[in-house]
Amino acid sequence: MGAMNDSLPLLAGARRHCRGTALGLTLHVVLLVCVLGQLVYLATRHRARVDATSDQLYSLTDSTRTLVGGLQKRLVIEAYLSPNADLPAQLRDTRAVLENFLDELVQLGNGKVVVQRFNPNDDKAVLDKCTRIGVKPIDAQNSSTTAVGVSRHWQGLRLVYGGGRQKVIEQVAPTVSFLAEAIVTPAIKEVVTETRRKLGFMEWPSAPGGQEAQGTGWEYVRTLPDVSKRYEFQNLKDAEGALIPAEIETLLLFRPTDVSDRQKYVIDQFLMRGGTVVLFADVADYGLNPNRQCLKVPMGFDAKDSQWKWQDQLLHYGLEQTNQIVADLQPQASQAQNPLTGGFEYLGVPVQMGLVRQVPYPYFFHALDVDWAQISDRLASASGRLDEEQAAYFKRTLRPGIDTDEFVFKAFKQFKRTPGFYWPCVLHLRSNGAEPTLPDGVIGRTLLWSSPLTIVEEPPQSLNALLGRDLQSQLAANQAFVQKLQQRIQSEPRRQVPLMLDLRGTFPSFFRGKDRPQKVSEQKEEQDRKKAEAEAQPDAGGAVAQEPDVGPPKPPEKTAGEAKTSVVAEPTPIAVASAPGRIVAFADSDFLRDDFARGAYRQLGGPHSLFGAAFFPMLLDWLSQDSDLVALQSRLPADRRITLVDDLGDGSQDRLAAEKKLRTTQSFLVTMNVVSPCLLVLILGFAVLFVRRSQKRRFLSSVEN
Repeated sequence: MGAMNDSLPLLAGARRHCRGTALGLTLHVVLLVCVLGQLVYLATRHRARVDATSDQLYSLTDSTRTLVGGLQKRLVIEAYLSPNADLPAQLRDTRAVLENFLDELVQLGNGKVVVQRFNPNDDKAVLDKCTRIGVKPIDAQNSSTTAVGVSRHWQGLRLVYGGGRQKVIEQVAPTVSFLAEAIVTPAIKEVVTETRRKLGFMEWPSAPGGQEAQGTGWEYVRTLPDVSKRYEFQNLKDAEGALIPAEIETLLLFRPTDVSDRQKYVIDQFLMRGGTVVLFADVADYGLNPNRQCLKVPMGFDAKDSQWKWQDQLLHYGLEQTNQIVADLQPQASQAQNPLTGGFEYLGVPVQMGLVRQVPYPYFFHALDVDWAQISDRLASASGRLDEEQAAYFKRTLRPGIDTDEFVFKAFKQFKRTPGFYWPCVLHLRSNGAEPTLPDGVIGRTLLWSSPLTIVEEPPQSLNALLGRDLQSQLAANQAFVQKLQQRIQSEPRRQVPLMLDLRGTFPSFFRGKDRPQKVSEQKEEQDRKKAEAEAQPDAGGAVAQEPDVGPPKPPEKTAGEAKTSVVAEPTPIAVASAPGRIVAFADSDFLRDDFARGAYRQLGGPHSLFGAAFFPMLLDWLSQDSDLVALQSRLPADRRITLVDDLGDGSQDRLAAEKKLRTTQSFLVTMNVVSPCLLVLILGFAVLFVRRSQKRRFLSSVEN
């Protein structure tokens, strides 16, 4: 009994221990479930990604983040995708890229972006819908030992914003993530844009060879898909000369020539009410024939019956345009930029096997992203001896080629150069020789500069650098052409020429105190009135000749006062600006004109404005302060391919010599790939042998001792 009483506390302790163990185990299980639940909850709503690539190839740009983050309505992305298992190898990788990008959009949208997936191969209704909305299939060829067939696959998108605006991407097969973003993000921008911004333009087309009716204009850059989908252009150069509508805030002027007084007045009044004038100026028009001979075409700024001068009007606003053109002798300024992307940007001559050899032509050049003040000592040492006073002056006055951090040049700063200019003119801020003297209330700045090695001259009648029918004579003519310019630059002062200007403020009216130029209808009414008055005057005998009354009675003629009422009265001229206006001026218009931007001379060896068409949408976004796509436009992945031979295929060297150099380089690399491992093995073998011999000698020495 006593022993039993002694065991009771032990049993009670065992029971309490069992209960404590069960409670602890239960608590551990509950805590584990809570932790796993939290992980699952967080993982379904929050994701952490790390892009380990140096170019951030898998990270969304600020453009996409801004657009998706600013969505006011729900964006539904209908993805029409055939099953992954049925895809051929070339499409399977693009499907993974697209799926990952769409998933990123959903996560970034926080509920505002929804992706709906449909399989057209399994549902005829979906297939019919694809045909109706414009999604197109991708046909891939497959073959076996017994048959060759074509399989149909689907990979298209439709974006629907707020149940109303929509955009269809017929086919999308991005190989990398940033290509998917480059396709889908602009489409998102298009559907979320409620109305297209209206822009006005006036153009005075080039007329080479005296062809008045057939000329080269600037339609191509205005009809680019990235431009026409977001901007609406209205031609305001009408025969009547009406004032610019109030909804137009930006007016583009492409190479003003033969400008009438009425057009000058229309531009002046537009600027007075706070509009933005974008001027693409030129002082000389050169026509290009198939041999790319540059012959001057007659060009005048003012119409024949013009009373006021266009250059005086620009000077009144603070812009001085002289009748001179610019050549830049800096070698890097006139070098072609990546000609393998679509033709020669500047001047070249065809050589054998369809290749083109670039030749220097200083009248075609870039503004370089170089701080020219950093080479002041070199510029001041042209005579072989440093002129410290001149070097100090250069450091104080020289400016970077891209003298701005505006986002319009963000992409081009990565290229270290702007789009190319062709025969640019001299256009700078009005000054007294040392400092700008702009009108009161107006501020101005220069955004782009040439290099200090520039020549300014009156436009020659001919600027032919390629003379002769064969390659040798053309190269010799070009060498002589450039040598003359290089001799001239030795005696020219070192100076930079502005290539792009930006003026803002309350501009003074050029027509203040002047008679308002009449519209065409007003001029006609005035002529009719004078004619009626002349007919009503008595003849020399003092009596008005009377005609016999024949036929029905004539309606009573209108008096001079009644005649004026038939023309719609115009508003009172604005003598003082009612709102701050803006003038953005370029010293060239050719880099945007149709034949240069389209690449009409590409096969002939240029010129070809490679970046003019890409620059124009960025310029419009900059003018409208729409920076949503700037990060996407300026995303330029680095080319990390190994280049065995420099300049191979661009025509700057002989093809046979280039191929020989390539074969030599390849043979050297193959030899190194074979020899290097063998040498490495031999070196390691000798090292191991040396170490073991040393160890053996030490061991034998210790045994002998």
